[in-house]
Amino acid sequence: MVEPAKQVYVVDDDEIFHFILKKMLEQQGEKLEVTSFLCAEDALEELSHPKGHPLPSLIILDMNMQRMNGWDFIEAYRDIKCTLAQQIPIIMCSSSIDMRDIQKVKRTPELKAYITKPLDSEKMQQIKDYL
Repeated sequence: MVEPAKQVYVVDDDEIFHFILKKMLEQQGEKLEVTSFLCAEDALEELSHPKGHPLPSLIILDMNMQRMNGWDFIEAYRDIKCTLAQQIPIIMCSSSIDMRDIQKVKRTPELKAYITKPLDSEKMQQIKDYL
């Protein structure tokens, strides 16, 4: 029996980041299906009403986005996570190196890791560890 591809949601308002991340994930050799969301609201809608799609194995979330940022996403996710069939690890990915952001991530139980942009092979290994 063929194992289905793992789902990864990428929630980031930067289309170039989506492209680079997809290419780097493909190079990891995992069977992955990456779904891109340019706004957090669309990702929350898909999580709330999956329409027969499997839930993601991982969410990679940008901190700084228009309208709804990564922190707003986490707040809204808390409202729906009890309705989900599984808990989904979330990795915050941002260009911020502000220690206050890093400390906030550590205090946020839904977030499993904080990875700074740009991505490299070591950071990709961190991501792969959560798949």
